[in-house]
Amino acid sequence: MDWRSRGGGLRIGGHRGARDTAPENTIAGFEAGRASGAEYLENDVRRSADGVLVMIHDETVDRTSNGRGDVARLTLAELQALDAGSWFAASFAGERIPTFEEFLRWIEA
Repeated sequence: MDWRSRGGGLRIGGHRGARDTAPENTIAGFEAGRASGAEYLENDVRRSADGVLVMIHDETVDRTSNGRGDVARLTLAELQALDAGSWFAASFAGERIPTFEEFLRWIEA
């Protein structure tokens, strides 16, 4: 049995937004995923040191920001002070790690 015989056909998703086009798990990345025609956006959620749900794949901020450390040991203020875009491209400088609440508000907009 392949995907064609299951009904519903193929669906196109944006992996962490559109991580080949914009920094992953950022609002810019989700906007790029939507603009590319993705029918759904796969994402990742972790909890900050002060209990806020934030959109980030890795356990640390090391790979996708200008910071270092475990997401679970950083407060929301510390996480949102990081640049989550420059690692991808200079044009995304200043992109922040969004909260899950910000992501939900973006979906509704």
